[in-house]
Amino acid sequence: MKRFFAICFLAGVVALAAGTAGQKVAFAAEGSRTSVLKSDQALQSALEKKDAKAVEILLDSQFTWTNESGKTRKTTQFLKDVSSGAGDGEMRYTIVQANDYGQLAVVTGNGKHVGQGDEFFARVWVKQNGEWRLLTHQSTPVVAKSASGSASGPVNNAGSQPDCDNPCKNLPVSPKTPAEQDVFSAYQAVETAVTSHDAKTWAYHVADEFVGIGRQYTGLPDTKAARVGQIGVVTNRVVLPKMLRGEAFVFGNAAIILADHQPVGEPPYHVIRVWVNRNGRWQLFHRQETTIR
Repeated sequence: MKRFFAICFLAGVVALAAGTAGQKVAFAAEGSRTSVLKSDQALQSALEKKDAKAVEILLDSQFTWTNESGKTRKTTQFLKDVSSGAGDGEMRYTIVQANDYGQLAVVTGNGKHVGQGDEFFARVWVKQNGEWRLLTHQSTPVVAKSASGSASGPVNNAGSQPDCDNPCKNLPVSPKTPAEQDVFSAYQAVETAVTSHDAKTWAYHVADEFVGIGRQYTGLPDTKAARVGQIGVVTNRVVLPKMLRGEAFVFGNAAIILADHQPVGEPPYHVIRVWVNRNGRWQLFHRQETTIR
């Protein structure tokens, strides 16, 4: 499991469906990963055909779709847009991979609208009654490497409060279950470790396969090793954007937090953080941000 991302990049790329132009899908031979990728392919095919009924069957009751501009739609509006052909069916996907955690799986890859720039996407699928259902999709634009701004994670923002009350101590959320509270507590431990330059504690709550996709994503994701090095630089003054809203969903040994944050002097952004309960603790393995424009 810990070596999955490395294995995926080395795996052979195979065509999953000839009907979708230019699409390549890479996956290991394990049945669960193949299963969720088939569900993802069915979604892509239904979007391309503007078949809202076929799309609806694949959606979870808590479904959301966040596009590259940070606009988030729920089921009713999304299905209306599918029927009208409002852009989502025009996306072409490449290097699609899956990471399976039992009741939750994350499908990631690159996407591109005709005539537009590249995007990195993540789709979080959850298993309901033995069938995969799409909980959330998020796209992040790939910007030029010369673009300025933070790649991901915390920024040095002198306008925010240095004591990190929000998000380190208090959050604008009301966990519904003890498991949700545990996930939020792990999140706060991660953020507190960042502000105090405690790389050891941060690493304790982060999975080895961690991938971070920031608002200014240039195609090179954050890794656990890279972030440990950054956090340990004590000369950096780290201030975290406040959480505006957040909610958690727990599925067995995996969970996801969806949230909006507000940096000072910058537009807000939407972020997903996906977790696995491993070795008796919740560990972050995927974080992805998209600026709300």
